[in-house]
Amino acid sequence: MIINVLNHTNNLKLIYCELPLEPYTGDLSHVADYLDDFKFQTLTQIAPYKNNDIWTALSIHGYGSEPSDIYKPGFANKSNKIDSKLQWTSLCNDPVMKPICEIIFQLPCEFERIRFMKLAAGKSLRKHNDNIDLDIETKKIIRLHIPIRTNKDVVFTVYDSDEDDVGQELNLKAGHYYYLDVTKPHSVSNNSSIDRYHLVVDCYVNEELKAIL
Repeated sequence: MIINVLNHTNNLKLIYCELPLEPYTGDLSHVADYLDDFKFQTLTQIAPYKNNDIWTALSIHGYGSEPSDIYKPGFANKSNKIDSKLQWTSLCNDPVMKPICEIIFQLPCEFERIRFMKLAAGKSLRKHNDNIDLDIETKKIIRLHIPIRTNKDVVFTVYDSDEDDVGQELNLKAGHYYYLDVTKPHSVSNNSSIDRYHLVVDCYVNEELKAIL
């Protein structure tokens, strides 16, 4: 499925699509079980998600060597040094992460941050735009989602604009690759009894990546 809207200059602008890459069809449950044992980091200080476990993340590639290094230096968190270099975190050292590496390296691009995003069981994220930086706003970087543990009761909704009350509801499949324009409003509801995990990959845009969008 591809969803497009016309912007004010009448250029076709992509909001959402599934990438034509071979989905990962192996068992990802052991990865999710492994993640269940980790303490995830709070993603935002905005209410009602501040200092709670509703919406959290772990880093697999970012500006620090620890899974807790989920932020971009000088942007959302001041704890990372401004001259921090991109690197793989200690999460990569465990053999259970082999399927995740296979998923990542099928993408034809270089990577900025790569994180596991957790939405707690029975919780929702209200309609929002991601707290983005200039690289994403200018499309130098795009954000891809690959569900790791999900089910039919997890609903991702995308909207054309902030004024829209009704959006397009999506059920994203585990192991598939999805592009979402996070500068556009979206919401997520996890109506299930288990935590939802997405692998979220921030990709530097190149011609090969453009060709599959």
